Amino acid sequence: MAKRTAYLHIGLDHVASPAISAALAVYADELADRGVRAPARTTDETRRAALELRRLHRSHGLRRRDVEGSWADLCRRARKRASRTDVVVISEGLLAGADDDQIALLLDGLAGFEVHVVAVLVDPASQLVGAWTAAVRAGATLSLARYARRVLDPTRTLAESVDFWGEHDVDQVLARWSRGIGRADRVHVVVPDRDHPRASAAWRSLGELAGFDATTLDVEDLARTCLDVTGAAVLRGVNRALDGRIDPAARRAVLGPHLADREVEASGDQLPTLPADLHDELVELGEGWAKALAEGGYDVRGDTSALTPLAPSTSSEEVSPERRLASVTDALADLLVEVARLRSSYDELARRNAALAKKKRKLSERLAEVAG
Repeated sequence: MAKRTAYLHIGLDHVASPAISAALAVYADELADRGVRAPARTTDETRRAALELRRLHRSHGLRRRDVEGSWADLCRRARKRASRTDVVVISEGLLAGADDDQIALLLDGLAGFEVHVVAVLVDPASQLVGAWTAAVRAGATLSLARYARRVLDPTRTLAESVDFWGEHDVDQVLARWSRGIGRADRVHVVVPDRDHPRASAAWRSLGELAGFDATTLDVEDLARTCLDVTGAAVLRGVNRALDGRIDPAARRAVLGPHLADREVEASGDQLPTLPADLHDELVELGEGWAKALAEGGYDVRGDTSALTPLAPSTSSEEVSPERRLASVTDALADLLVEVARLRSSYDELARRNAALAKKKRKLSERLAEVAG
């Protein structure tokens, strides 16, 4: 009997990955009509499953019980909902950093499926900027230039370097997954065309692999735009001011949707750029990635010349006080609106709680009278 097929999208691009994960949840019904099952109902479900597999829950402010069983639940749902002819698709960027043991545990949950892995790869400069943006959203305060130099430190022992290369060392990431599934040709590497939106290109390639027409399901509105220099400066300033006074879970719950996302939406065309003196090193790295793809036996889709970074612009990371103040003022207004909404909800809950307490007290008094 032929095995059912499952496609795992593991990253690596910070623009395409969130868009694909979101699209699978948003378009779940439409995909099901086309024979494609996305077992995750929300992006949070796949994120928790990845945190469980990689044992990263604490660094994200979660307890073990918050994530325990998440991957098993996804696999159970995939088996229950997918027919023999359906294709299962799961997407989570954190999976790129899984080690051999974690990959084996993940694949054990998909026993009986023919597993394919999909990785979206862009040039090293873009990968670095995307990773830095994610780090700033998570609380980092380093400038892009300093972050990049710490990542590219030859010893690869600094915290930023360890985190980055764990999920972006192309040779090692693809080799680990190839070993895990036992077939290099079932590792599909998508290299988006530089002249087309990365999220759409990656989504279209995933559709071609999984057998559905992705062009009718738009993902550009779901793609995470990179922070511009103003948004990045504002978030870094907030991170410094917070100085660890709120835990990671609270930070993600509050600053993510109410400040970081607002800064992303307000971002303009002046995007952060890497220092020019890193360009040659990044070009060499991109060429090494292209060589690894050519020699690895993987199914490569796209022109690997796009992995060579373009020459950097001369734009500055410096942000004028006026622009920073305008952005902070807008963000503060949005946060005050949210605080007012939460206060109103709190007052309503307090009112209901008081009413219930009053009813409980009266009931206790009546029961006491009856018993007496």
